[in-house]
Amino acid sequence: MVVVVIGGGIVGCFVAREMVTRSEEVFLVEKEKALGEHTSTRNSGVIHGGIYYAYGSLKAKLCLRGRYLTYEILRDHKIPHRKCGKLILALSEKEVEELEDLRDLGERNGVENLELIDGTEARKIEPRVRCMAALHSPESGLVDMASYMRAMERLLKRVGVTVVKECEVLTIGDKNLLRTTRGEIEADVLINAAGLHSDTIAEMCGLEGYEIVPYKGDYYNTTERVVEGLVYPVPGSTLGLGIHLTPTFGEEILIGPSVLRGSEKEDYEIRTPREELEQGARAMIPDLDPQRMYPGFSGNRPKVFYRGELQTDFIIEKQGRGRIHLLGIESPGLTAAPALAEYVAEMIA
Repeated sequence: MVVVVIGGGIVGCFVAREMVTRSEEVFLVEKEKALGEHTSTRNSGVIHGGIYYAYGSLKAKLCLRGRYLTYEILRDHKIPHRKCGKLILALSEKEVEELEDLRDLGERNGVENLELIDGTEARKIEPRVRCMAALHSPESGLVDMASYMRAMERLLKRVGVTVVKECEVLTIGDKNLLRTTRGEIEADVLINAAGLHSDTIAEMCGLEGYEIVPYKGDYYNTTERVVEGLVYPVPGSTLGLGIHLTPTFGEEILIGPSVLRGSEKEDYEIRTPREELEQGARAMIPDLDPQRMYPGFSGNRPKVFYRGELQTDFIIEKQGRGRIHLLGIESPGLTAAPALAEYVAEMIA
């Protein structure tokens, strides 16, 4: 059996790795010069606990399983990461109630060691935060995504996956005959993990109704060491988790991301006013020095709409002729990636 995985982000990499033991030959095709050039490396690099997602949803189930597998892989392959923990801050009485609901949802989803603490206890963990209460998630963490993607490429080659970069899919025929910028290839099983462009691949396969709409997330950086772990607000919408503070593996702290509906899937120009990101950060860290903030980078969330309606869960759809489509694999896709791969493999078995 020949398997072709379209899309060399972190999810596509794990799917290709999972399929090696079940197939005679596995190809991973990626249109860019490097793996993970888009959504996989243009984010906060957070390993999520599994708190936010609707009970019973794919996001909830696969985030939890994926987190266990992710930490295991990171340890085994010595990929830089830290289980630094997360504080979600409540700044008002209303948000305290929302935090209690979030804790209950997280516990129902199976997230371990969640603790609702007061502002004094929160400051023992992060001395510069100001809040009425906080939800502490010690299982949350960070990974160096550049190192992660390099390690995944080495691992794929070691296990026998044929990685073909600078290979854009142009058409897909009835018998899974792919015409690409680097020639033709025929697959018994075709897995669409094309992220921002997964709707285009689905349409090539005759799967209609899905549209990936990019929602830009812009970041600023600061070299001021304001936090040691993850600091988040109570989420205010289904479009994002709010402007948060994320340590990196260098000297910077990330501030962001914002949420802007984009017009182009690969538009990475920062468009959010600096004041918006500053306001979000200083609501949680009032003494943050805005003079030390400077533009960072931008990413795009692959939000999936079906016939004009936003879908809030991962969409994993099996089509005839050995085709599986993964659409709307946004956060917590990075955390869920190894579990998503297991899920897809079970659909094929």
